[in-house]
Amino acid sequence: MDEDAAAFERIGSRKDRRKPRRKMKREEFYVKEALSTAEKFSDPELQRLFEARRIDELLSELKSGKEATVYLVEGPEGLMAAKIYADLEVRSFKNDSAYREGRFIGDDRAARAIRSRTRFGLSAQQQMWVRHEYRQLWELHEAGIPVPKPLIGPHASDIHESGRVVLMELIGDRDGPAPRLSDVRLEPDVAEDAFGQSIDIARRLHALGKAHGDLSTFNLLWWQNRVVCIDVPQMVDADENTSFGQFLRRDAATLCRSFRRLGIHRDPEEVLGMIRRS
Repeated sequence: MDEDAAAFERIGSRKDRRKPRRKMKREEFYVKEALSTAEKFSDPELQRLFEARRIDELLSELKSGKEATVYLVEGPEGLMAAKIYADLEVRSFKNDSAYREGRFIGDDRAARAIRSRTRFGLSAQQQMWVRHEYRQLWELHEAGIPVPKPLIGPHASDIHESGRVVLMELIGDRDGPAPRLSDVRLEPDVAEDAFGQSIDIARRLHALGKAHGDLSTFNLLWWQNRVVCIDVPQMVDADENTSFGQFLRRDAATLCRSFRRLGIHRDPEEVLGMIRRS
């Protein structure tokens, strides 16, 4: 088994660690208005967004995991979610070569550094990951697929200035964010509808030549009887990634497996056929 194939297997078998933690108190992050701009946020990534007038306040922490932490913030666009990627040196998602296959890197120096995993390479890889999530969100949003609307971009220069942060609309309201499908209980007929919506999302992605790469109830929100797809940085494109078929098959399998908790039992091969009939 070559290095990329081994990485693909490790990524596919990892356990989901993105469990929500307690909401942080606002005073842990937010300093009173009387302080200067330079002192407003203790997190430099949030400070950068504040200075760019993208956000005004940090309200709470929504979710924290090995890969990223998501905060509830408020600004000119109203309530927003700010997803801050962890430093690549401490992220668990280090073996991402199977996902990155085929992605264009215009800078040869950066490409060599990424392969060597130098500090510069890690930084370039991190920015590449953020840019890819923005790119995918913009494409999906403009195609009408239910995803959070990205709030920076689509110009590359704006995205570059966002650092390690993906800023997007909040799916939810002031009473709280939308729950993941993995965290809700649904009546049988409602669960069937949610499963049908999820298959439709996968089918529409396939029609665009995309596979989510990690499609399950952990990455699907349930809001006002509507399924919304989230966490798309690992999304792969058929014209870039030679493992596209494997990712598509795995999406069908994880979708079926994760919906069993909601009482839905489907054959993954049958679902795969439904997704491919786009």
